[in-house]
Amino acid sequence: MRIGIDIDDVVTDTSEIIEMFVKADNNSHKLQKHIKTIMKGNPSEPEVVSFCKRIYLEAFRKAKAKDNVSEVIKKLLDKGNEIFFITARGENLDYFKDSEKVTKEFLKQNNIKYTKIIFNAIDKTQLCLDNHIDLIIDDSVEQCEDTRKAGIRSIVFTSKVNRDTPTTIERVSNWLELEEKIMELTMA
Repeated sequence: MRIGIDIDDVVTDTSEIIEMFVKADNNSHKLQKHIKTIMKGNPSEPEVVSFCKRIYLEAFRKAKAKDNVSEVIKKLLDKGNEIFFITARGENLDYFKDSEKVTKEFLKQNNIKYTKIIFNAIDKTQLCLDNHIDLIIDDSVEQCEDTRKAGIRSIVFTSKVNRDTPTTIERVSNWLELEEKIMELTMA
């Protein structure tokens, strides 16, 4: 099975780090209304873009890997699955400059193996289709709903950003739950 996995708030706890930066910033009262946009990685207002340029790389460096992620991914690879990290991080967006290098270093330091990384993933649904992805795991409910409409199995990884967003898509809250769901799928 080819499994597509988002990085931020699926592999890492990125939103917690970004939230710390927002609270520590002198303009936190202005940034609070943009917190979900900042955590989703798609700022548009100039002051928010400026803030993101300052904090994203540091947030990517400081974020911790989620519990059991390395072990579960290793088991999935050992069983013959392919792991594709599909992330908006990349060099195409000015506020993500140098994120590819930081991301690869993070994965190596945390012993997180993979088959391929797809950076600059703006249209994840099309990338999943192009790469014959069978299953996508993402914290974006909208992304999971889009990929499901395209016929790709989707699982929402619950995070601070999406926990109150209603969806009919299956959810998991941690990597052990995710492993169990994937094992169910591969046995079906």
